[in-house]
Amino acid sequence: MFDGKSIIVTGASGGIGVPLVRRLLLNGARVVAVDSDPSGEEKLKDAIRDTAGLIYHHSKIENEAACRSILGKETKIYGLAHLAGIFVPDNMKPGDVENIYDPVMEANIRNVYTLYSVIREAMLRENSARVVLVSSLAFQRGAPGHTAYSAAKGALVGMARSLARKEAPKILVNAVAPGFIDTNMPKKIIAKRGIENVIGEIPMMRLGTPDETAGVIQFLLGPDSSYINGQVINVDGGIVCN
Repeated sequence: MFDGKSIIVTGASGGIGVPLVRRLLLNGARVVAVDSDPSGEEKLKDAIRDTAGLIYHHSKIENEAACRSILGKETKIYGLAHLAGIFVPDNMKPGDVENIYDPVMEANIRNVYTLYSVIREAMLRENSARVVLVSSLAFQRGAPGHTAYSAAKGALVGMARSLARKEAPKILVNAVAPGFIDTNMPKKIIAKRGIENVIGEIPMMRLGTPDETAGVIQFLLGPDSSYINGQVINVDGGIVCN
């Protein structure tokens, strides 16, 4: 499916990143994995049997120099899957702008704007390249106590729709909005609200799995999504309908 194609995955050693990287490698991709976790490469190699096609960068994607290092000598980039982000609560009180809002925007939206600006020319050299930005249920419903995060995830959807119009047909751009997925990120909210209360809001009556989300991202990166552009796919068990 992805034989010989280079795909950048940010947040690659996170809960959804690991199964996504595994899927892409199994389908022949060269995966340029990026994560701010110093032990990210070890996590990927521990979880994935064959990592021959894996290139790992420990990076916060903080500026253009960092992004140029990620691009390296790659002349063509087929895909970008942006999963990197931080989930930090806020109270809308003095100090939150510098301590929470700015870092959240930096780690969720500014980083991919910078990265895409650097790799864009390499993506334009591919035929029908793909970008998938991972938003969140927080964009759809608004997460109480996570205002900055909700705003950042909404910004990703705005970016996806803008780029979808700008770059088609050379590059197709879509977004995925996961709901309650069984990863570390929502554990504190689930513990606070109670698992029964959380599941009670989900029509499918369970949490989603990381691999289910990774499968949707793989679909958007693959050939079967060739006429999908500028869309947001909710991977949330139907919670936005409830």
